Amino acid sequence: MPSKTTARTTARATAKAATQRKSEARRARSDLYRRLIVDGAERLFAERGVDDTRMEEIASEAGLSLGTLYSVFSGKAEVVAAVHAARLAELLSASIDAARGGRTTLDLLLAGIRGYVRYFLEHPNYLRMHLREGYAWSGEHAAPTRERADAWSEGLTVLTTLIERGRDDGDFTCGAPAVEARILIAAQQVQLAAWVESGMSAPIDTVLSDVENYVCRMFVVRGDAD
Repeated sequence: MPSKTTARTTARATAKAATQRKSEARRARSDLYRRLIVDGAERLFAERGVDDTRMEEIASEAGLSLGTLYSVFSGKAEVVAAVHAARLAELLSASIDAARGGRTTLDLLLAGIRGYVRYFLEHPNYLRMHLREGYAWSGEHAAPTRERADAWSEGLTVLTTLIERGRDDGDFTCGAPAVEARILIAAQQVQLAAWVESGMSAPIDTVLSDVENYVCRMFVVRGDAD
């Protein structure tokens, strides 16, 4: 027969395990709610814009009660920030992953841009939400939050470094790398906006090819002009 000490120890361990399971269940439930809200809000923001979307509509689109929505986010600004935080992390990862294995500077530049543009093409709701916000991708000052300005700055730094390397190696003929990088970012915004305005009917590979051709025309690549 177990001693009283052993019984108390077993009871405490059982209670602790039960508490941990409940905590894990709460976290899993909260994570599920968060994903549903982010996905639902993104769809609405793409269709209507942030200003014209109400919290009640976000809750309905997510399939949740308004009270549940407010238990996860205190207001619409937090929902908007959560959408961008989730998508920008994925976007950065997609660009980095796409550039792995590139041999030349041009390979790296094209692969990174391809990964960036492909992400938007494969996530048209986020692209449309981004475009609806109406700020120019070519300038950090236009980003509405510090987090998004930081993400923009990080992307600009990567592009600038690659362009500078290509120029120094004699592979690219270009102006100031930081300015050329801003022009590239702005050009991608224009090309993606044109795709949305045309009904998003052009195949993804066609859009990617157009983007790559623009990059190659922008820089005179040694050997290509011969």
